Amino acid sequence: MYIILALFINIAYNNTINLFSCAITEVVIMEELQIFNAEEIQSQQSKTITKSKDLIQKARHSLSAKELTLVDFMVSKLEETDKDLFFVDTTIAEINEVCNFGQGGAAHSSTEKALLNLANKGFWMLLEDGTKTIGRWLEKPYIKAGQTRLKLDSDMAPYLLNLVDGKKSRFFFKDIINLKSIYAKKLYESLRSYQEEEITMSVNEIKILFNKEDLEWYRVLAYLRKAKNDINNFTTIEVSYLTVKEGRETVAIQFKIKQKDQVLLDAQGNVLNK
Repeated sequence: MYIILALFINIAYNNTINLFSCAITEVVIMEELQIFNAEEIQSQQSKTITKSKDLIQKARHSLSAKELTLVDFMVSKLEETDKDLFFVDTTIAEINEVCNFGQGGAAHSSTEKALLNLANKGFWMLLEDGTKTIGRWLEKPYIKAGQTRLKLDSDMAPYLLNLVDGKKSRFFFKDIINLKSIYAKKLYESLRSYQEEEITMSVNEIKILFNKEDLEWYRVLAYLRKAKNDINNFTTIEVSYLTVKEGRETVAIQFKIKQKDQVLLDAQGNVLNK
């Protein structure tokens, strides 16, 4: 009887401790959330992202929509004139607020998992001397009580810092946040990287962009239509396209993009009214 009573007390104690720990975690998360206000969040969301055109157009990756948004969040924290990549200091709560990932324990855990996945995903890239190596957007995250330090891959520096005109692509972080589909995000970044009003992409290039090389074109076209509609509905640009045919076969897509008239920018190119 005493053994049973002792076991009961021990179980009750452990359950109480677990509930207390969960409550503490929620309090920590809520306290982090309270340090932000709407103006701070809007300021971070209105930043411009700068990446190498070659990196966007040639790098192949299998990132999820959330992981690509995390990449752009980290890039938005960099100063374009930095000499090297080091660390991005932030919190899980700040990431979730700025990227519109949600609030609370579930969102916290989901973002931690996305950071883990991001650190485990590499892609082939060429260094300046022609060496082929594996690049990673996130080399390693350090997380303690919500405080987060993100270590970026130093090999990525030439593709993100001190880029000269003609080799860099600039676009709005807010647009990436607003797009929820990975196909819309990829198409948006790819089109913005050309910095032209008319861009022609072959059917094969679009299949590669969407990681749909094995699908018939008519199936890939459904992803393209949805991506175009999302871009038109939720970003600062409008996209239209025409099909290019050889006989009855579609061989390419000719895109036309234009900036929406209502967009206002400050001197640094940040969106003021989005």
